[in-house]
Amino acid sequence: MLGQVIRVSEIDPNFKREVIAHEAACDIAACFSCGTCTGGCPIHAVYPEHDPRKIVRMINFGMKEKVLSSRYIWYCTEECFLCEKCCPQNVKFSNVWHVLKNIAVKEGYPLPVSIDENKCSGCGICVALCPYSAMELSIQDASKAAHLITISCKGCGICGGACPSGAISVNLFEDEHISAQIEALVA
Repeated sequence: MLGQVIRVSEIDPNFKREVIAHEAACDIAACFSCGTCTGGCPIHAVYPEHDPRKIVRMINFGMKEKVLSSRYIWYCTEECFLCEKCCPQNVKFSNVWHVLKNIAVKEGYPLPVSIDENKCSGCGICVALCPYSAMELSIQDASKAAHLITISCKGCGICGGACPSGAISVNLFEDEHISAQIEALVA
């Protein structure tokens, strides 16, 4: 956030209260931004923009729009718990991400994946390959179509890459973002 201007008009003073009202995320009030969570995060090592400390600070500042529209809240697998093991305040960051994802879904923020049901053939490849069990087949009007279990999705893109009909779009990654990552790896 260094060098960024925080506009008062973009602040929601109730956002922190909204997040900590969920028992699972109430411990973020104890965070004093030491950064050990970020230092222990394997996702941060790959995507430096995924910064648990920064996201918690943004929650504390009331930057609701910026937090909930961020693709980085979807990156955490909520399974490694390294950030939590490092935290001297015992903040359960995986619970915080879960709460943020639920709020984002409820308020209509962009999902990590979108499915065009008109293109979906109902083949089930996405269901079989999703490592997070975030895809399922649903039957509508006697035809099968893939359906996203939003809260389980981590935005990894396996479903979109495997979809033979091109019905699944991975919304977290723009071509420019992917190209920049490839260039960084090659450099």
